Amino acid sequence: TLEKPSHRFLIDLQNVYVIPREAYEQLGDEFANHPVGTGPFIFDSWEAGQGIRLVANPDYWDEGLPKLDAVELIVVPDAETELEMYRNGELDVLVDFPSGQRVAVRDEFAAEYHELPGLNVRYYGFDMSQGFFAEHPLVRQAFAYALDRDRIWNEALEGERIPGNLGILPPTFPASDVEGYRYNLDRAAELLAEAGFPNGEGLPEFELYVFASDADSPAHQIYKESLAQIGVTLNIVAEDSSTYWSHIREPDVIFFLSGWSASYPDPSAVLNQLAFNGNDDTFYNNFEVNNLLERAMTITDDGRRNTLYRRVHEIIMADAPFVVSAYSKVIYLLKPHVQDFFASSAGVYRTPLKYAWLDN
Repeated sequence: TLEKPSHRFLIDLQNVYVIPREAYEQLGDEFANHPVGTGPFIFDSWEAGQGIRLVANPDYWDEGLPKLDAVELIVVPDAETELEMYRNGELDVLVDFPSGQRVAVRDEFAAEYHELPGLNVRYYGFDMSQGFFAEHPLVRQAFAYALDRDRIWNEALEGERIPGNLGILPPTFPASDVEGYRYNLDRAAELLAEAGFPNGEGLPEFELYVFASDADSPAHQIYKESLAQIGVTLNIVAEDSSTYWSHIREPDVIFFLSGWSASYPDPSAVLNQLAFNGNDDTFYNNFEVNNLLERAMTITDDGRRNTLYRRVHEIIMADAPFVVSAYSKVIYLLKPHVQDFFASSAGVYRTPLKYAWLDN
């Protein structure tokens, strides 16, 4: 029994999976290697580093489904090999594109190319609990105006993501339609002057921490160049992922690259993680935001709840604890003979394959 109303309760149940207690008790820690469930497919075989094979569940509750006899998920060592396998007809779906080749692949397979907005937001975060940025909100806003998202994502990275010109919520979410920080270097310079740092005079040099696998992205260099035009010196520091996520919570890191992927398109799936009670790596903690988010969780009427979320979103964007960079896309190639493949914003790997069939 719930202690109070929760609009997320039924949504959260979609991530709850029924398993037989006796199987779990018998297998214990080995259950993951011998999965038993209630889905449309049954575990057939798995070879580490090679792939997994599933076969149709003859006892599946939904009569007539699944339509496929089997599904194979293959581990491919690199995106170049995966693309060549797709060309040769060895794969029906391709989800990884070789670096820098997305447009070329899109043009080559125009009729098989699909993309839709995703559920991830990518941002640069400020430490809001201590340090320079916590004390200078106008500088945070200036940094937000100095990011040329359209140049980065539409030009340099060829449409890999959707430019983050709105707020922290991806554009398909309710309450996402708030005013963001579109690139405006003149406004950024004005804000620095208002903060007492005309032309960047008196500012320290800043370090932007990024994970090593993303260190070569043109996004950071373009951002660095834009900030330099208003007198800001930004140094890019790349760190291995083994230490990155713990290090960015330490007081010596006050500006860093991060992101969040929601499991479904509801504002709570982002705002409760990134903006509630200092949970996130930014340590953002706004009393009014916390109260509004708590209220929203108990309201089951969509209109009333989304009105609160829009207000929360507006407050967050004014506080500028993040420099929103981009929103994800779900991009994949699909062979024409695959029918009823219903990919969603949650990603290709969450596609309900029980409906898919092959038109051979």
